[in-house]
Amino acid sequence: MKYVKEHDMTPPANFTLVTNWMERGFGCAKACAYCTWRTSKYLPHGAQSKEAIIAFISKCRKNFITVSGGADPLFRFEIYGEKLLSMLATIREEGFMTRVITREIAQVAHAKGLLDCVSISLDPDVMAELPKHIASWKGIEVECSLVLPPLPTAEIVRLKPQYLALLRQLTNMGGAGNWCKRLVLRENLCSIFPLDMEQLSFGHAGIVFVPRGLCLAGRYLSTIDSDGYTLMQDNIALGKFLTSQPDLVLFGGFVKHLLQPAIHHYYADIDVIALDHGAMQRLENLFDYQFHEVSASTSYPRYFIGKPSKAGKTLQVILLRSMPDALAFVHQAQFNGDRVALSNNRYYFDEAVGEQGIRQAISTKVMKRVPTEKRFWLFHADRERIQNKHHFKLLKKGFRIVE
Repeated sequence: MKYVKEHDMTPPANFTLVTNWMERGFGCAKACAYCTWRTSKYLPHGAQSKEAIIAFISKCRKNFITVSGGADPLFRFEIYGEKLLSMLATIREEGFMTRVITREIAQVAHAKGLLDCVSISLDPDVMAELPKHIASWKGIEVECSLVLPPLPTAEIVRLKPQYLALLRQLTNMGGAGNWCKRLVLRENLCSIFPLDMEQLSFGHAGIVFVPRGLCLAGRYLSTIDSDGYTLMQDNIALGKFLTSQPDLVLFGGFVKHLLQPAIHHYYADIDVIALDHGAMQRLENLFDYQFHEVSASTSYPRYFIGKPSKAGKTLQVILLRSMPDALAFVHQAQFNGDRVALSNNRYYFDEAVGEQGIRQAISTKVMKRVPTEKRFWLFHADRERIQNKHHFKLLKKGFRIVE
């Protein structure tokens, strides 16, 4: 096996082979809110060549190589298993230990003999099935892992007792003894909140935090050989930029997340009003967004979709001429909890509803429909369909609608 030379004090990077066995589509049974690989242009379709794998791992200065998503490496093992086993065999032939990150726990034992360590990504379904499979993993080092919710440090600190309880539950599961070597808590790469790792330390080896910097500094072989900074959007920097610009106005799920992150953990696309083309140009220059207009250039407002070159959030952009038009657009939303905007680090609550009423709607997830005379020239021609779609999305997210 390969080891780091003692005289070399530079922390060696983790090396990861990114998998997606499907020639078309995304080979994972889950749809995790924090996953940005599904739409990434760097997502592989099929296995990397043996020659590419050897060239990549030859630069690794650690003693193990990780195989991870992208999509799940153990997805549909009966179809794609030989591709994974071939990849693991190549890693072993080159003198490295193997580590796989997966949720497909029923398939882990099929890789015994070629698998040194498995990191089990936990969710309620996986937790329920664990006792059935633990015994079959004898001889494989097992860790369990969670991606932290995208919350500020203070909110994560409040969750520490729950993580300790989870570790005890795992340790005692199924009478299998200490089968789980550690619980790994990974910083959420989608989060816009920087974490203070000193406040999150447990002071013992049973729980380990993995900061985003460690992930981003790692090396990845996807469709290209690169570090994480090349593949993944810097959401902390993006969040700071979006909230601080005087010619950008934010609304929708992203603003709800900022106001009540503990209640509204995740948001999908980011809804943005741009007051001039310059704002979009800066997003192109600083964050490598590419904008595509989905409305006629003569219409008003104009609508754009912004796609990042890296794995990250899509921007839904409305181009308006002025701040009064932007606030009129947001403050005429059909539900009270949607009537808040954020621009240049300042919140703008609809005075007709009141800040308290809007905050209460967001914190309780109880929305009231607000009858109002709308300036229809500000809205999309298909406004009624869009409103109905938004109504359905709110219900799906657990909101209660009061007519």
